[in-house]
Order: sequence, then C-alpha cells, then structure tokens
Amino acid sequence: MIINMMKQNKVHFKRIYGASSTIANLVRFDSRQVTNNDVFVCVTGTNHDGHAYIEEALAQGASVIVGTDENLLKAHYLQHENRTFLAVEDARLAMAQMAVLLSDNVWEKLTTIGVTGTNGKTTVAAYVHSLLNQLHLKTTSIGTCGIITSKEKIDFFKSTPTTPESADLHALFQKLETDGEKAVVMEATSIALDQKRTAAMTFDVAIHTNLSPEHLEFHETFENYKRAKLKLFQQAKSAVVNLDDEGMAQDILNCYPGDLMTYSLNPASKADVIAQQLHTDAHGTHFELVISGKVYPAHAPIFGEYNVANLLSAICTAIQLGYDIEAIISTLKTIESPEGRFEMMEEYGERKIILDYAHTPVALDQLLTAVTAIPHRRLIVMIMGIGIRDFGKMPKMAQTVEGRADEIVVSVDHPGYNNPKDVIKAVCDGFSSMQPVSTAETREEAVRLALDLSGEGDIVLLTSGQINGAQLVKGKAIPHSDHAIIQDYFTNTTPVKMQSTIS
Repeated sequence: MIINMMKQNKVHFKRIYGASSTIANLVRFDSRQVTNNDVFVCVTGTNHDGHAYIEEALAQGASVIVGTDENLLKAHYLQHENRTFLAVEDARLAMAQMAVLLSDNVWEKLTTIGVTGTNGKTTVAAYVHSLLNQLHLKTTSIGTCGIITSKEKIDFFKSTPTTPESADLHALFQKLETDGEKAVVMEATSIALDQKRTAAMTFDVAIHTNLSPEHLEFHETFENYKRAKLKLFQQAKSAVVNLDDEGMAQDILNCYPGDLMTYSLNPASKADVIAQQLHTDAHGTHFELVISGKVYPAHAPIFGEYNVANLLSAICTAIQLGYDIEAIISTLKTIESPEGRFEMMEEYGERKIILDYAHTPVALDQLLTAVTAIPHRRLIVMIMGIGIRDFGKMPKMAQTVEGRADEIVVSVDHPGYNNPKDVIKAVCDGFSSMQPVSTAETREEAVRLALDLSGEGDIVLLTSGQINGAQLVKGKAIPHSDHAIIQDYFTNTTPVKMQSTIS
C-alpha cells in the first residue's frame, strides 16, 4: 500500500529522511525476511541490535527503515536517497504502530480478548475459545499451544513462543479476518506487554487470572513484573478480575476506570460471579454458579478448584460480550481444555498419566491438591527446572512437592546454554528431608524414568512442558513430544536405568 508519513497519525516519529510518501508492504524486524518494499524496524534485543542489519535490509529491497539511531539513519539516507528513513523514540512502539497502519486497522474488525496472569493463561484462553465458538462466535486462540482457529490448528510462523511480535500479530489478524474469524483470544505475557507487542490496539476484554513471582530473570523485581501485567488494563474496554488473587486484583480495582466484572470461589467475596459447593467426580466438577444472586447448577469436565476459577473468567468474558447466562451455562458441559493442561491419559493399563504445564510453585501446589483428590495407589511426580527462566524459583518447586509424592523425578526443561546438572542441582537444593529423589538430564529420560517407577493403580504426574513441541537447547529448538515418548515406552517396555538418586 502507499503510505504518506506526513498525513497519517498512527506512527509517531521524530524525523523523516527521504520521501514522506512511499510504497510499504509488510513490517519486518528480521532482515533475513525482508522482501521488496517491506518496512524494516531496527529492534534492539538482548543479543542483537537491528541497526547493524540496515544494509542487509536495504539490499533485500526495504523501502522504509525505522530506528532510534538518528545519526546512523541519516548516514544511510545519504547513500540511499530513494528510500525512507524514520527516526523514532521507541522502535518497538513504532513497529506496533506501523503494523497497525499497514494492516489497515484490521484488529478493529475483530473482537479481541487478552489474558494475562502468572498461571492459567493458556487454560483460560482455551476455555474462552471453546465457549465462544459454542456460542457461534468464530474465535481463534493464540498462545503457548499455537494458533487454533474455530476450525483447526494452523501453521503460522511465530517469532516468540506465546505472544507474537506486533509485526506478526497484525499480519495474523489480517489472515484470520480474511478467513472469516470474528474474534481472537490471546495470551498476553508480561514480557510481551513490556515489549509493546500488543501496543497500538485496544482489547474488548482484558482478563486477569493471578499473580505470583515469575520471569524475574527478565523483569528483575516483582513490582516491575506486576507493572508490565497492568499495562494490559490500560488498553482495554472492559476487564475481568479474579477477586481471590492477592497478587494484583486490588491494583486493578484501584486503577481501572472501565466496565469491570469480578469472579471468585469464595461465597462471601461479593464477586459478580461465584462458584460454590464444588464436588469432583470421575467426569469433572459439579458446582453452583451464583450470578446476581441467582443460583445455577453447573457441571464441567474439568478438575481442580483453580480450573473452576479459570472457567469463571471465561464465563465473565462471555457476559461482558453480551451473551445470555442460560446460553453460557449450556456450553459448560462440553467445554474443551487445552492440550497438556490436566490432560489425563488412561489408555495405558490401570495407571493414570496426567500431563500439566504447571511450572511455578503456585501452579504446582494447586495441581498437587487436585491430583491427590483422585483415588490412586502411589503418586509419581516429575518436576522440572527451566533453564531459560529464573533460577531463584527452582528450589521452591522442590519445597512444594516434598512430602506429597511417593516418588519424585527431577529433570530440566529448556536448558538453553546451561549445564543440565546445574539446573537439576538448583531444584534439588530445595529438598530438606531424606526422601529419595531420582534425576535425569533430559526431559525424555525423565518421562521414561517416571513411567519406570509406576505400576498399576498409580498416578504419574508429568509437569512443566515443552514450548511449541520443542526443547530449547543452546539456541536450537529440538523437537519433543511427551505423547510420542509415552506411546513408545509402552510399545517398547525395556526399562530405562535411572541417572542418579539423591537422598
């Protein structure tokens, strides 16, 4: 499309070098992906500065270069006077603004829902996706589990594991709108919000799940982490808040000026939507749904109080979007959970194998409470240290599981550039008792070891998990699938020798 930088008001810039009117197609932040007439934004990351790749982007046909180093941009302009160079204060904000401009504000044609919180984002996104599609609103979910439209999971390159970069996000919105999708629910991580990946747009609904320390390797302090999460509520028309959360609920209530709805598992909380009288059976959870003083009996094929809370956030979202309570309740009995979130596999003998992404102490605690309520003989739990995350929380994972399982296996997810032994040690440092703990240096070995330790009547709980079907090792994404490992294990029953045992 032809853009005139002097006549538009979406991209904020300090100065233009070159023609103010030019042809621009797609926004790119990786010079290797630039094609003719694309816009290249010089994003500065942990390991790379996009300004170093301006010549490469120009050689590949970029018509517009956006960056913060004005002197460098001016120098390049003197060598390429037929191109346009934009000097900006904030490259990431400019990238989001440019992506909105070149997508012709396509986000405005979609109902948009953002989900943030330490735990539960993926599950809430799945519940909202399932509920709204059953209510006949064609909805796509975007997050850790990939991109799932109202019809199918699609392949679309995501530069980040959960929340796409703004350039990718608005290109995806264009595709979804063209394909007939009407709504999008997406996980909005703290890092994504801090990096302005969702800037320059307004969400119809912002959902808050909970807040506990996480990603401190990036944010450094809990207050910075909270501040990043709160940004979602500065760009939302309406909000849904977990009143039971002590981490951030009150902060939102204190500052959010828009239409707000609360949910709770506490009957005395005076929340707008309450679940009470919870009872779990082999098929899920029965509960009473209290809305505006009226009580509705409900049942959903989900387990754990925390997942009932996650479901309440989806119910509130549908109410915020104007759907009838009775219609909403009719969908709950067929609500779909995401892959790898309290995913129970019962096809391998009399044992139950449960996959769950729990990777924080709070999530692990809630998960163990839910799992131990299920009848079983012995409980085998696999926990992980995540090499690309904050080492400070690793011993807390051990402290959370200690004394609550018959067998514990410790391993590492996504070692990155760390030695797996160092990650495992960081976890094991949290154990205080003489309870035996088995260790394995890869997730595959750990899954096989946990299965080795199990027998008929046992529950095998495999926590944490791969990102987008891979393990991140030394800068590479190594394909990984727990499902494939489990299937292979029961096809080939040769026992795996444990790596080590500590006491």
